[in-house]
Amino acid sequence: MSKKKEHDTILVAIIINERYVRWEEFLVTDTVKHVFQLLQDKYLIEKCIIEINDLFLSNHVNTKLIYMCNNYVATIYVKTNDKNYNLCKSIF
Repeated sequence: MSKKKEHDTILVAIIINERYVRWEEFLVTDTVKHVFQLLQDKYLIEKCIIEINDLFLSNHVNTKLIYMCNNYVATIYVKTNDKNYNLCKSIF
C-alpha cells in the first residue's frame, strides 16, 4: 500500500446549484476537464458551467486545477442547465 505524499491531492468543495455540497479529491495533475468528467460520471450532470475564483469555465478549458487553488484547496460552483436538478441522496 503506497502512502500519498502531502501535496499529491487537491481538496475541492463542489457546490451544485447553490444547494448541494460535496467534497472531492483531485490529483495535482488533474485539469478542469477532469472536473467536468467527474460531474458527468458521478453526479450525472451533462451540461453545466463551473465557477472557480470568479472565473467561469466551460468543458473546453484544459488548465490544471492546481493553478486555481489556494493551498491545495478550491471551491467550485456548478450551475446546471437543469434548474430542477436533484442529487441522488446516495451520492457522496
